[in-house]
Amino acid sequence: MSVPRVFRTGGSPPDHALRAVVVEGFTTRLAFGVVIFAMPLYARQLGMSLAEIGVLVAMKPLVELIVKPFMGWTVDRWGARRGYLTAVTVRLVASMLLFTAATPASLYLVRLVQGAASAARDPASISVVAGSGTRKLGRAFSISFGAKDLGAVSAGALGGLLLAMSGNDFRLLWGFVVAVSFVPVLVVWRWVPRPEPRPPDTAAGKAADTAAAGEPVAVRLVKDPARGRADPGSRVFRDSRLRLLCALGLLAGMTAHMTHGLFPLLAAEIAGLSPGQIGGIYSASVLVLLVVGPLAGLAADRFGAMPLTGARAVANTLSSLLYLVFPTAAGLLTGRLVDVAGRAAFRPPWGSLLAQAARRAGPRAGRVVATLDTALSVGEALGPIIAALLWDVWGLAAFLLVRAGLGIATELVVSRRLRHTAL
Repeated sequence: MSVPRVFRTGGSPPDHALRAVVVEGFTTRLAFGVVIFAMPLYARQLGMSLAEIGVLVAMKPLVELIVKPFMGWTVDRWGARRGYLTAVTVRLVASMLLFTAATPASLYLVRLVQGAASAARDPASISVVAGSGTRKLGRAFSISFGAKDLGAVSAGALGGLLLAMSGNDFRLLWGFVVAVSFVPVLVVWRWVPRPEPRPPDTAAGKAADTAAAGEPVAVRLVKDPARGRADPGSRVFRDSRLRLLCALGLLAGMTAHMTHGLFPLLAAEIAGLSPGQIGGIYSASVLVLLVVGPLAGLAADRFGAMPLTGARAVANTLSSLLYLVFPTAAGLLTGRLVDVAGRAAFRPPWGSLLAQAARRAGPRAGRVVATLDTALSVGEALGPIIAALLWDVWGLAAFLLVRAGLGIATELVVSRRLRHTAL
């Protein structure tokens, strides 16, 4: 099996940029995956209710809703590299704030800062991949998203192990997060190239040379079509396909995050699993990520992104039913593996669709990517809140049945229509 080009030694600046996205994604998710794993348990230790924990989990995507549109404009205006460096630096600050998080209010503050960092990171990293010139977008995003997911799942296993070995000493976990959070800053600064200055207009240059020679010149100004008019594909709410992508991101993010951040609490409360056992479930998910993610990337490049757009909705429905019918360690393990498989199959085509939309949008690429990614963040923000309220007020069965129903609606209403909409 050949080594992916992203990881070969040497290489061109685009290869370095892709390598930076992969390494940054893995290390960032490794660090903050520990936070995602430990924060619901830590919040419970501080005496927070289920509803309060649901709001805590949702704080990060809520901030993303506000910041992401602005960051899309910033990426278009100042470049992806500057936005990327800002994001990873703010993440480092958020990791340091964990040591002061001894009250519910301080935990909310940490999640707010994490949300600002994520809002800056996502449009910038996708713009880096889209601007790299690679034709194999599915494979590129399978590697980058796979690295992120692998880091997140590894963090769950590592977080459970560290808590078990340290006697639930959360400060040890926060120290690990700070140490790892330095790596993304270094790799983005070192490997993401600075934007190249635009060459002067050829016609203008020739006119200037002729004028310098003392000859009369008639200059015809050619208007840049990208500046003179806006491609319909750059206006999200005027383009039917982009509207469907927004709906897909919203519903997929909502159903996935109804259990994503709450899974450690779900496993502990309905099956009585210890942190070490929950970490073992996360460890088992690594193999699924390593197998499904690359296969999904290859399939997206070979057959197009459309066939896999419904993978996450189907997985969300099946996993909800498994959690409900089999509330045991085996049932939770199986449901979690189905969840992870759906996420791994969905990420490469989703990234490929965003990159295609960015390339169509021209100078508005950052704003288009930010808007589409914001739709995903809206769903991710609403998911934990809806889940916690349903669980707290109507019980576990209502929560999981609503999630299963939303998964079915996503496939029937959105994914099928998107597959029949021309690019």
